[in-house]
Amino acid sequence: MTFNKLDTLVEKNSTQNWRLTAWLIMLLLAFLLIWANFLTIREVTVASGVFVSPGGIKKIRHAEAGIVEGIHVKNDQVVNVDAPLILIKASESGENREELKARLDKLFLLKIRLNAEVQGKNNLEYSEKYEKSLSKEIILQRQKFDARRLQIESLASLFAEKAKLARREVREFEEQLRAVKNNLRMSMKRYAMSKNLLNDGLIIESEHLQLESELQRLKVQEQTLSSSIPQAKEKVIVAETQIRELTNQFRSKSQIELAKTEKTIVRIEKLLASPDDQGMRTMIRSPINGVIKNLMYESVGNVIRPNEPIMEIVPTEVSLVVEAKLKPADRPFVVSNQSAIVKLSAYDHARFGALRGSVTSVSPVASIDESGKSFFKVFVRTYKSFLGNDPRNFKISPGMLATVDIYTGEKTLMDYLITPVMQLNQKAFRER
Repeated sequence: MTFNKLDTLVEKNSTQNWRLTAWLIMLLLAFLLIWANFLTIREVTVASGVFVSPGGIKKIRHAEAGIVEGIHVKNDQVVNVDAPLILIKASESGENREELKARLDKLFLLKIRLNAEVQGKNNLEYSEKYEKSLSKEIILQRQKFDARRLQIESLASLFAEKAKLARREVREFEEQLRAVKNNLRMSMKRYAMSKNLLNDGLIIESEHLQLESELQRLKVQEQTLSSSIPQAKEKVIVAETQIRELTNQFRSKSQIELAKTEKTIVRIEKLLASPDDQGMRTMIRSPINGVIKNLMYESVGNVIRPNEPIMEIVPTEVSLVVEAKLKPADRPFVVSNQSAIVKLSAYDHARFGALRGSVTSVSPVASIDESGKSFFKVFVRTYKSFLGNDPRNFKISPGMLATVDIYTGEKTLMDYLITPVMQLNQKAFRER
């Protein structure tokens, strides 16, 4: 009798312990599910690249021939923006003035073409006075205008085709979703009727399980299509954004070239309008902050030929730019102003840290490397050019290799866990 009581107590305690353990496991699983549903993880696109100077080394040139009248800098000297570099006296011969006039006419033709590109015109029109005297130059400018317009239109048509395919994909997904929802409603009705018949013993359980399996399959299919539609719509947005970026980049490039052309026109008009020596002098100034290198002329009286390099200026900007190679599959998810982390190959980022930066631009057209693989150029500007807190230590210079982590979005841990299941469901049950 004593043993029976002891067995009863042991069995009772074991059951209570098992129930407590089961409840703890269920609570833990519930907590993990809730935690996975709210924990956000950043989506990262990785690209390898190299540090480059933002504007590269600036080569200082002079468009016209001249004579050095004054030198205000020397090699390795640090200069600021607009600092005087070298004073040049233009040639005073009548032949040179005629060359300047001819150059001015060509610049006016170039200005008209660039204005047409900036304004997005389809035709290039010149006045009659240019048509008669500069017919060959006009033909050349029109050829350039048509070639650049065809180039931008061909690239835009590629992105437009991508947007068209993505819109078609959205429509197909929406049609499939409507069909699945209709089938799901019918399946739910059949399932409810089958459940009642099963309770009454009018059908066998295997038939009911088949309907239940079909119902679950339709529910999963509905979830898959519901998640696929936003992704397809995102493709449409990306393609349309690429078209706008392509057009803006084309017009921006023409705008920059137009500004340079107008500046040159003003300078030549000033030279032609001034009969005295003072008007024929030009002070070359520094376009950036930097260090003077390779000064070609160190004495007054040297003759400078047109467009000949006079000196170089190495930029000393605080930030640097990483030119990285982006995989074609990652291109739709990378856009301007996304934050990024730059890790240098020369320094262990776990010990020395990394640099923060942001995406400045992404090339609209793919390039091909030496091995024949396609890639897109992505440019990331860093917020500083050194690691750590001391600018004197761990400086970064152009040419250093780096790995760029670009933050393209966020997902919950649950999304990451469910995505493989969704993909498996899309690919499953397709065999013959």
